[in-house]
Amino acid sequence: MDVSDSSGRADVVKDIDVIRGELASFGAGLEKKPTLMVASKIDVANPEKLKKLKQWATRKKLKLYPISAVTGEGIEKLKFAMAEEVEKVRKALAGAQEDETKVSRSGA
Repeated sequence: MDVSDSSGRADVVKDIDVIRGELASFGAGLEKKPTLMVASKIDVANPEKLKKLKQWATRKKLKLYPISAVTGEGIEKLKFAMAEEVEKVRKALAGAQEDETKVSRSGA
């Protein structure tokens, strides 16, 4: 999770592309991990930057969660989305461990 204040940044989308590129450069598939895009400070956000970010997230097939800590807008929705993603990962890991156990028991 990257939590950056982009309010003074010229091109938020470019910043995200840089961060995603850095994740890919580390290896280990970090760029393939589940991603939730969060736009914070929407109570004071530049509407054009937010629109551009929404368009980018749609093209990348990522959900964008606009939030405001000041007003509380979007916080509950984000919390539920985070819980859903954690549950998906837990189920995938449990399934992989179950498959691994089956393979080791069969002697393969």
